[in-house]
Amino acid sequence: MKDSGSDSGPVPEPDARNVSEVREEARKISSIVLDVIDLKGEVSKPGPGVSPCGDRDSEKFYTIHHPWSLSGVPVEDMKKAMERLKTNLPGKGWKIVSYGPDASPSKSLELVADSTKKKFSISVRLLDRTKRANPGSLKALISVDLTSACFQVPKGKAVDAY
Repeated sequence: MKDSGSDSGPVPEPDARNVSEVREEARKISSIVLDVIDLKGEVSKPGPGVSPCGDRDSEKFYTIHHPWSLSGVPVEDMKKAMERLKTNLPGKGWKIVSYGPDASPSKSLELVADSTKKKFSISVRLLDRTKRANPGSLKALISVDLTSACFQVPKGKAVDAY
């Protein structure tokens, strides 16, 4: 997600928010996305993490990154879940930026959406790794990558969660 400044003027300063608040918001957004996916499978465990915000001062500026995945359900059900995301996310404040095959050699189905109100972007891919010539133990999965815009910590605080 890009800052909303225009090319003709200075980029506005990122909103000041506590890291813990944005991290909790990422958890809630991921939960909403999982509800829309509406599949009962294996969900990866790691929670949202804090990342530097480009080349800005890492003591003051940060982004929240929450990658997770869902596996253990049939690929056909996952395809239906991707359609549900495309259909239902706009009603939850998301703008679908793109939907279709990604640029990878496998042309995985990908949905990219932005929430300008919440200042998050999401990329969701359906990885059907069972189609490979020798899939072995690889499973199909839905991979979700949720990333916040750049935020800054409130005055007098430092990012302490890297």
